[in-house]
This record gives sequence, C-alpha cells and structure tokens, in this order.
Amino acid sequence: MTPKNKFDIEEVETLRNKPANEVVPLLPELMTWMQDMNWPVAKSVVELLLTYPTEITPLIDEVLAGDDDMWVYWCLVELVPKLPFYSKLVLAEAVEQIASGQRGFDEDVIELAQEALRSFEP
Repeated sequence: MTPKNKFDIEEVETLRNKPANEVVPLLPELMTWMQDMNWPVAKSVVELLLTYPTEITPLIDEVLAGDDDMWVYWCLVELVPKLPFYSKLVLAEAVEQIASGQRGFDEDVIELAQEALRSFEP
C-alpha cells in the first residue's frame, strides 16, 4: 500500500483517500520516500505526510537526530517549515543543535536549520 518504486505517484494518491487509521501505520515507511526529493514520488509523499503533522513530528525528530545529511536536509526544507507551531516546538531542540553546528553537519544543513528556526515564530 506504499509506493512500489520512485515513480509510483498513483499509490500515494490512493493513500490520500484512505482513512487515517490505514495511513498512519505507513508513515515511517513513507518518510523514507523523501530521502531524495529528486524522485518523482517524493513531492506527493511530502504533501501526504504534511496532512498528519502530529504523527510525523516524532518521525522527523528521529531523522534530525540521525546522521543522514541528505534526509536531514530534505526534512529541514520540505517538512519542518511547513509544520504547525506546536509541532515545531517539539522539534526545536533538535533543530537548534543542528543550527549551532554541534552535530557536524555541513554548512548548507546548518544554514537550513538556522532558517528553519526563523520559521518557528508563531
């Protein structure tokens, strides 16, 4: 019920019409489809993920705590700034750590984290 390949936008669109109790368990797997936003399916996945802000916030927190530079990058670009304020509060500590340079990410990721923090203003 999740995309079969990086071109399977149709499956993501099918998930939009499913009830939340069927989609929420799939969110961790769906998050992996945004590790590379160059994949055609990635934009549709992001749009779907953003319809479940409360449920994806802990998943984003896990990614931000990890060391996958590109996945962190895409979360900071595609998800974090678009989340509601209450979700951003949950992620604030992880984003602040990245923004401070403590985590050893490259300068682009640090700058994105700093920019994401500016989006935390209510």
